[in-house]
This record gives sequence, C-alpha cells and structure tokens, in this order.
Amino acid sequence: MSTQIVIKNVRLSYCYAVKGKLNKNGVRVWSTTLLVPKNHPQVDEIKAAIKAEIDKSSAKLGKGLIKKPLLDGDAKEDDQYKYGDAINRGNYLLRAANYNRAPKVVDQQKNEILDADQLYSGCYANVVINFYAYSGDENKGISPGLEAIQKKRDGERLSGSEVAVDQVFSTEDDDDDAFLK
Repeated sequence: MSTQIVIKNVRLSYCYAVKGKLNKNGVRVWSTTLLVPKNHPQVDEIKAAIKAEIDKSSAKLGKGLIKKPLLDGDAKEDDQYKYGDAINRGNYLLRAANYNRAPKVVDQQKNEILDADQLYSGCYANVVINFYAYSGDENKGISPGLEAIQKKRDGERLSGSEVAVDQVFSTEDDDDDAFLK
C-alpha cells in the first residue's frame, strides 16, 4: 500500500519518462526529477504524504535512519552545493522512478505522448507519484514511484541546445583527413 499524490505544475529534470533509460544492471527504468520550488503551494502536502507513509510503514522500516526523498537543492557539503546545478537552487528535488513499467504520459488534452522530445528536461507538468516504503540490507526509507505525467507547458530545455549543423559543418571536401594517410 502506498500514499498517492498529484503534484501540480513542477519542472522536470533528468526526464527519462517516455522511453526510460537502462540502469547499471541493464534494467530499463523510467524516471524524472521534479524541481519543486520551496514556495510551491503543495510543499506541506508532499511532506505530509511522506510522513504518512513513514507512519503507515513503521513496522517495515523499524528504528534508525530513514532516507527521505525530498532533497534540498540549496544543501551544501564541504562548502560546495551538494546537488550541483544552479537550476536546483531554491527548489526541493524529488526523484521519482518506476522500475516495473512505463508511466502514463499525456498532454493537456490527455492524448498519449510517445515522442521523448515532447516531454523533456525543462518542461512543466503535473505528476502522479506514490510514496512507498523500502527496506533493504543497507538502506531503508521512502521512495516516490512514478505513475503518470501530464505535460502542462513547454519550458527552456535543461539538456542543452540543438547544434546548428549548417553552421558547424561544411559541405566542401577538405584535406582535414590528410593525417589518416
């Protein structure tokens, strides 16, 4: 049993929700990191859902350190930002993943999105997640399972810009490959 929540109008980062990405064990995982502004109207609701799942799963989790999924984008470690990019400042980070199946991904009219270029790092979306407890040999905590995404609007891409091939490549034969001879 898990605790479901719909988080509205958040920016997506590291978005692999349409096609997924192979992890280090060769298993396909569908995931994205939600950038939740610290002043987002649902921050208290997210924290309450995490606490509710901790309370509900206390027997499974036991005592001791419990990893929580809501990370502070402003956190520092050894005088450096713990979570890198400047885009994370002023936000909470919430990495949601599905290890079993692709999440439902739709546009504003609820039409399925099949093209990964349409749902990308930088766009804004409503996201359905289920918080669930896990307990392994080394770690225990709460994770957000990725269930569905509704793209709300475009945003500036976080994954870099496209290369203008007309500007960087020539069509002329040149002698740049002379070193191969």
